[in-house]
Amino acid sequence: MKKQWTEDTWKLFEKIILTHSWWDTVDAIASGIVGDYFRRYPALIDHVTGPWNQSENMWLVRTSILFQLSYKRDTDQKLLFKYIKPHLGSKEFFIQKAIGWALRQYARTNPEAVLEFANTHELAPLSRREAMKHVSVEKFL
Repeated sequence: MKKQWTEDTWKLFEKIILTHSWWDTVDAIASGIVGDYFRRYPALIDHVTGPWNQSENMWLVRTSILFQLSYKRDTDQKLLFKYIKPHLGSKEFFIQKAIGWALRQYARTNPEAVLEFANTHELAPLSRREAMKHVSVEKFL
């Protein structure tokens, strides 16, 4: 159905995220569908994901953090870190896990940047553990 996507299709994704709110649904939408959507419509990223990141709804926040999971070298590091920072103090498991997961995936491409971020920001233990799973600290010493 990707061929039928328009610039307004994000509204459908948002509705699904808000009405089918659980990790399995949201994660599949965030990392797959929403990620692909913003590859097609990159000009809409800030317009859509900025408000999601500031939302009271944790599933929209989670989606804003996770949508770049498959981007690898195309990850917008500045945006990723920008979206993580306001939620570093979150007590919400699903936000802490999203932060760690997003950093872990990005570490596969840029471990130096993730190590630097982890060393200069106070991550929740869960986020730190997830972020550092594949980062060999000795390699950077």
